Amino acid sequence: MSITFISLVCFIAITGVAGTLLLVIRDLRVSSASPSGGTVVARPVRTRLRRQLTVFDEQPATSLSGRIDQSFYRLVMESGWDVNPVTAFLFLIGCGILVGGIILNTIDNPISAVAGFVIGTFAGILTLIIRRNRRMVSIQEELPNVMDLMSRAVRAGRSLDQAIDLLGNECEGHLGLEFKRCSGQLKMGRSMAAVMNSLAHRVRLVDLKLIALTLIVHRKTGGNLAQTLERMANVIRDRMTARRQMRAATGAGRASTILIATVSPVAYLLMFAIAPEHMEVLYTDPMGRMMLGTAIVLEIVGILWVMALLRRGQ
Repeated sequence: MSITFISLVCFIAITGVAGTLLLVIRDLRVSSASPSGGTVVARPVRTRLRRQLTVFDEQPATSLSGRIDQSFYRLVMESGWDVNPVTAFLFLIGCGILVGGIILNTIDNPISAVAGFVIGTFAGILTLIIRRNRRMVSIQEELPNVMDLMSRAVRAGRSLDQAIDLLGNECEGHLGLEFKRCSGQLKMGRSMAAVMNSLAHRVRLVDLKLIALTLIVHRKTGGNLAQTLERMANVIRDRMTARRQMRAATGAGRASTILIATVSPVAYLLMFAIAPEHMEVLYTDPMGRMMLGTAIVLEIVGILWVMALLRRGQ
């Protein structure tokens, strides 16, 4: 491989990674300066009080590309990473370029470099998915205690708006930040229905959607909110207990799914890195290409089948 090609690849990789890091640092500095913890765009003074629209305010896309864009934007925002979705996408591309460049300089194989680029990019996406799942689990664990605190605040004579403001100031964790954002929107004049619907769209949990619907109905019709919140807190605790028992009962199935999903790709990557000459038959021979394609399809079908069985069992 020529020195010119290697120099060009290294220059593109270094430029992409450096630009992505600069964008990440910029977004993190802006988000840390924001009182609500969200990304703030510099605007003239006359429009600074206008609420910034996000993917949660958009209508569901009809095209495939639009749905992919909205899914990625939603993944970035639900993961709790305070960066712009474009910056997050560039960061994923930079991770792929970095891994691919390291493999290219180590093995000197363009196919391996492309595989490393794909692996690095998907590793970043997997990290975002893990962050999103941990954030949702944390919010789910915080819900019963937050409902109890809101119930005591309402029973002590506070209004619903004051109770939400109390949750935003006193609660720690991700759910406290969400209620703090809701309190700020209520102070800016948004209706309770709009604020609760926005909360249900940002945090897609069934229990939180029920709580939002309960608060909307209470604002319109009234009723004993404190008693309703206490009952909902008990129901959420019971649901969490049943969910933990189900996860314990299906632990063996999930472990087998992870084993099936990881053994074959890891073995293939190890063989490709250790003895690539033994894997050339999968690319040069027609039968080898057919076997490789069949293996990939069967691997995907098996994973989807086991996941569907586990989901049906839950």
